[in-house]
Amino acid sequence: MGMQWLKRSIALFLVVSGIIIGIKRLSCQAEKTQKTTALQLVWVWWEAERVAATNFPSPERNPFAPLNEREAAVLSEGRWIGITGKYAETPFLEYEVTVPQTADYHFFVRKFWKHGPFRWRFDDQPWQEVPFEVSLLDSEELRTFIVANWIYAGQVHLTAGKHRLRIEQTNKEGAASYDCFLLINYLWVPKGKLKPNEKAKVQIAGWSPFDPDGDVFAQSPIDLRALNEKFAGEEGFIAVKGDRFIHSKTGEPVNFWGVNAGPDIVRLPKPFVDYLARHLAKLGVNIVRVHGSVWQREDIRKIDAEYLDKLFYFITAMKRHGIYTGLSIYFPLWLRLSEQRDGFSGYKDQHPFALLFFNREFQDIYKGWWRTLLTTPNPYSGTPLKDEPAVAYVELVNEDSYLFWTFNYNNVPAAQMELLEREFAGWLERKYGSLDEALKAWKGRKHQRDDFSQKRVGFLHLWEIFNQRDKRCQDTAEFLTKHQRDFFATMVNFIKGELGYKGLVVCSNWITADERTLGPLDKWSNLVGDFMDRHGYFGGTHKGERAGWAISVNDLYSDRTALTLPQYEKSFSLPVMDICYNNKPSIISEVNWTPPNRFRAEFPVLCAAYGALQGSDGFFFFALSGPFWQRTLSKFAIQTPTVMGQFPACALIYRKGLLKSADAVVKVEANLTDLFALKGVPVLAPINLDELRAKDIPEGGRVKVEQLPSIDPLAFFVGQVALNIAEQVGAYEVADLSRFIDRDRQVVTSATGELVWDYGQGILVLRSKMAQGAVGFLGRVGRIELPDLIIEFNGEYGSILAVAMDDQPIRTSRRILVQVVTEEQNNGWQTAQEGNLLRIIQLGAAPLFVRQFSCTIMFRRNDASKCQVIALDTNGYPLKNIGNAARFSLIPEVLYYLLTL
Repeated sequence: MGMQWLKRSIALFLVVSGIIIGIKRLSCQAEKTQKTTALQLVWVWWEAERVAATNFPSPERNPFAPLNEREAAVLSEGRWIGITGKYAETPFLEYEVTVPQTADYHFFVRKFWKHGPFRWRFDDQPWQEVPFEVSLLDSEELRTFIVANWIYAGQVHLTAGKHRLRIEQTNKEGAASYDCFLLINYLWVPKGKLKPNEKAKVQIAGWSPFDPDGDVFAQSPIDLRALNEKFAGEEGFIAVKGDRFIHSKTGEPVNFWGVNAGPDIVRLPKPFVDYLARHLAKLGVNIVRVHGSVWQREDIRKIDAEYLDKLFYFITAMKRHGIYTGLSIYFPLWLRLSEQRDGFSGYKDQHPFALLFFNREFQDIYKGWWRTLLTTPNPYSGTPLKDEPAVAYVELVNEDSYLFWTFNYNNVPAAQMELLEREFAGWLERKYGSLDEALKAWKGRKHQRDDFSQKRVGFLHLWEIFNQRDKRCQDTAEFLTKHQRDFFATMVNFIKGELGYKGLVVCSNWITADERTLGPLDKWSNLVGDFMDRHGYFGGTHKGERAGWAISVNDLYSDRTALTLPQYEKSFSLPVMDICYNNKPSIISEVNWTPPNRFRAEFPVLCAAYGALQGSDGFFFFALSGPFWQRTLSKFAIQTPTVMGQFPACALIYRKGLLKSADAVVKVEANLTDLFALKGVPVLAPINLDELRAKDIPEGGRVKVEQLPSIDPLAFFVGQVALNIAEQVGAYEVADLSRFIDRDRQVVTSATGELVWDYGQGILVLRSKMAQGAVGFLGRVGRIELPDLIIEFNGEYGSILAVAMDDQPIRTSRRILVQVVTEEQNNGWQTAQEGNLLRIIQLGAAPLFVRQFSCTIMFRRNDASKCQVIALDTNGYPLKNIGNAARFSLIPEVLYYLLTL
């Protein structure tokens, strides 16, 4: 039941012993009944450094104190209180808090990241614990590694009058710092140091602030909740039919428009999980990939029971709003093994790359995770996840492969590699009759790790395998591929057969050391799963100590657009270039145009447009940072105007099929025998890495692609590209692409005629009956004439989409969404040019800003003057009527407009 705040309000502000008290008289409107009732909202704010009693050092001695005015501006009243080191006694803080009204209150704390787990209580009430693994509701940086974050500490019932709060640190040593506290009787959206009655007062010429309030989920004309089922799984488990996902009960196809959620999101307090689920459904999301480990930090052989309970609730909350869940629970980078602590010989605090594929003991631990996760009854539904239709799929392994650079003797200790070397020897004996015969077939080529007397055969480096490609190279590649495939098949059978899971299983999503020769072998190993998966990241150069996961002062970077890429790169690669393998569905379970990069408005539009064209089955944007819109840019930001701000129109285009899919324009047939002979394929799979994993590729570790024949990468933007891998295959099929690719004009037209990409100008135009618009450097052409509307854009770069919301052509639709965005940046973001790169001088702070522009739109329909145009706020609620559809000017700070007849 949503509640809408009305204009009528009164506020009372009192200052009592440094405590600010606010009382607002607001109205709330029920979403369905439209009945109005009064709600008195009460909040109490106080500064952490104004203590009644403490053994913390004074704020002046806080080791994390701000070093300058800019850092002080991040904090409420410019200071906070903190401690670090080993504690001789339990650190505590006490406050006298005056509460104006008896009520149930939410208690929020602004503190230093997750540092300093604590317990708290008012008066003699029971203690409440805040663990280290607490979810962060926002984040603002003072300096590198020093950040202030709001966390939700819990709920408490308090009577009107004075109360004493006591906070005690529950760790024995380490950092802790507190800025301010808030008691409030409604679910509040944290915005840094802004109090509940305050808004950011910042102006930047040519930019508009993006700082929406929390959504009350009243009736909105662009609420896409109805796109989802009443509850996820209402129409049965997700199944596969040909190259599509379908609902098993109805046979209806489904495309997934999703996001990624890590453990911090799963651990959000229940009210925030509920809010997030409703918010995502409103934006058109119908699946979340939960990407995080489930084992205990202290003992990998045990499941984290507290996290499991949080995960069960998260899945249930998403289900209520028609949102499915995919489970990704294993990634080698989440784990460091030690022989002394974990019992695996040879490991010295190392990531277990490839270990899961061959070590039986580790596989048993891994099976235990899945057994507990899938067979334990969900306390919030009573149903174990193996029987839960809302769990669409499970993923076996994230970003690991025998055929990627991380498989080598530096990463896999010799004591572990010996296990696999013996298996390799056994495989060779079965193939050749003896190891000596294998050596003959290899023309005597030996490896320093070979020990035939101990039945061990060493592994060549991957670079040798795909460059030299002799018989030993071929046998090594074949063994590794088949061994990996056997592992996947065994685990699929374990999860579906032994555990009885009724949903889908995907094997992995990684790339290889060479995508032409090793890539198709890795994909063949993955074909034992129900569908195919991959990851894709796009951006410019980003250099810095933390560039793999963060944006920092002094980093060097370059802005980069995909829309002009073919001008400069003959064999380019983009995340949206999807290959259909063996007629199976395919998803991209991680995708992002990572900041810093001002050309991000193209990102969701390209996913929706070319995903629809190529018949891709799911996009999962990486990754959520909290339950609300982000107020600053982070490395993997998606809760921003250019990305999730464009979800409404893009989700409609992609999920409802407002752009047509094309037939395959390229069909490649790959003979398995030829692949094992390392002959490769002429089509290059996308290898778009984020900076975190790009460092795993050694310098000079790629073979020159010009040495092999290739298929024009622009074929992906004409129609589907398909690759069939089998022992018996047919002939290649390639359409006459010259009809669609005009290199002289630098234009690619889709086989459907609905997408026109001018990579010379850097503009993609959409021209279907129910979805029209353009994205890119619109200012280079100024006027864009589409079948049913004209856009006159005065600016440099942006995205403008018009989408029919009633399943009618735009020419006759009675409800059309117009969605607009340009580019975004932090408040106070500063850079300096250094050669071809930009150096970050200041990261800036909240809120985000969107670049302004001027634009006029004219709809080409006989009744355009009768169609009213209503500007909507960021949450989709009416702001004002701005005229009719015959001709109207856009408002710089508005993302959404509704045309109604």
